[in-house]
Amino acid sequence: MSNISAQIQNDLSVFEKRLLSARRRLPKKKLPEDGLITAAVLVPIFQKNSDLHVLLTKRSDMVEHHRGEISFPGGKVDPTDPDLKSCALRETLEEVGISPVDVKVVAELDDFYTVATRFHVVPFVGIIPHPYKYRISQREIAGIVDPPLDIFFDPNMRHEDTLIFHGEPVQVTSYLWEGHNIWGATARILKHLVELIESDED
Repeated sequence: MSNISAQIQNDLSVFEKRLLSARRRLPKKKLPEDGLITAAVLVPIFQKNSDLHVLLTKRSDMVEHHRGEISFPGGKVDPTDPDLKSCALRETLEEVGISPVDVKVVAELDDFYTVATRFHVVPFVGIIPHPYKYRISQREIAGIVDPPLDIFFDPNMRHEDTLIFHGEPVQVTSYLWEGHNIWGATARILKHLVELIESDED
């Protein structure tokens, strides 16, 4: 566990303070939509016992995209969504049953693209209560995965590989935890979150 990870691990307020401080110094990087499908996701953080955890979902085999993969709750923007944050909160409610009123949205992270499915993804970090009575969408979600946040601060847990996609090299980040492969945009978003927090030296 890094020193920074140890500092935030049992204190949500320290996590929130460091993230907000880093976001003020490092403004969000926006990516052009370029005809891609825009989606918003929630990065839900909660404290269980003395540790911080991140809530992830295992996608079911019935969804159109990212079947069986580990991802954040979220989805594509609906015309009825007033903004991207509302989209992330709506999708989180639909997928895992967390009410928007129970989410404290802390910060908006940088935009990301998915390589294979061509999504433009906008992530929001939110603090959620624990314990919580989740209501899982049986059609969309096969299960909940809640790794401790500190594994994403450990460089030994992170794997960087180069794959060839459509003839072009693509850098792929992944983390293995309890038999789950957390990779793709989900892994890159978590790596970005960690880098933001580690950048704050206040």
